[in-house]
Amino acid sequence: MQKQKVLVLGGGVAGMTGALEAAAKGFEVYLVEKAADIGGWAYTYCCKATDKCAKCSACLVPQAKMHVEKNPLITVFCGSELIGVSGQSGSYRAKVNTNEGQVTELEVGAIIVATGFKPLDAARKGEFAYDREKNVITGLELEQAIREKGSLTAAYGEVKSIGFIQCVGSRDLAFGNNYCSKVCCMYASKLAKLIRSELTDAELTIFYMDFQTFGKDFDEFIKSAKEDDKIQFVRGIPAKIFGFPYDRLTVRYANSLTGEAIEDKFDLIVLSAAITPCEDTQKLASMLDVETDEHGFFRVTSLNPVGTKQPGVFIAGACQSPKDIPQSTEQAKAAAGAAVKFLVV
Repeated sequence: MQKQKVLVLGGGVAGMTGALEAAAKGFEVYLVEKAADIGGWAYTYCCKATDKCAKCSACLVPQAKMHVEKNPLITVFCGSELIGVSGQSGSYRAKVNTNEGQVTELEVGAIIVATGFKPLDAARKGEFAYDREKNVITGLELEQAIREKGSLTAAYGEVKSIGFIQCVGSRDLAFGNNYCSKVCCMYASKLAKLIRSELTDAELTIFYMDFQTFGKDFDEFIKSAKEDDKIQFVRGIPAKIFGFPYDRLTVRYANSLTGEAIEDKFDLIVLSAAITPCEDTQKLASMLDVETDEHGFFRVTSLNPVGTKQPGVFIAGACQSPKDIPQSTEQAKAAAGAAVKFLVV
């Protein structure tokens, strides 16, 4: 009897990992990605190594992409999306609208949902002047610029003072986001250390609510960052950023201990925008007859960290909750393992 096929929705790090894991077990895989290419957001991240590896795992994403593209058991549909599902667990008929404008019907036994996340539009936080001041950027834009240009200086010129603002839309009831995006504090700290290795005289300030250090050895990493006399950690989120009438960005914030209003000048401000569900998450959940949680991410069952109420549908990566690359990879491996087990039992 021919083995049933696996459908993977999303071509980011979780989707690619899930596809590779299922293929490694001998299953044919259809990988459907809405964007023009696979790789996801993580493919645009820069390496954060200085004199030693920062364990950001960005280097693993191009490797996964290469392996997916070379694997004969994986068929990739880019610029494509799922538009309908019929049948039942173990015997699905999935309709995919391809980049050629054709509808292809795929017969699969299990589905892994790994559709990733959407960064919050930082312009919605008007007090931070994103889209109004050219040197107010997001962490994702900083990652992409350093990866493309090779250094901060090549991307932004001579920069002496940089501010990182955390929780831009995370833990923010005004947006209905009362959750932590988990990875922002560590990514900002690793970027700060990377910048310090390039610009030894630069002054960096990280504004935060509560510093979150998820993951192995992250506490030690933060300790080393705090020991750097050029990296200042300020507890408190700024109230306003403005340029005019000054030639540099002015950040107004309060001293969390005294309540004193303070204004500092910066050459560059980096905003850590919240990780939010993709805009079509609810539509896809309805199509697959699975649930979303109170924040709009896909819900997994209480007894299975990758399972849904549909026995043949599994969840992986940041579409389930905010995760870094290693966490997304591990959940994707688990989802692929669960899908394979479901198909062979």
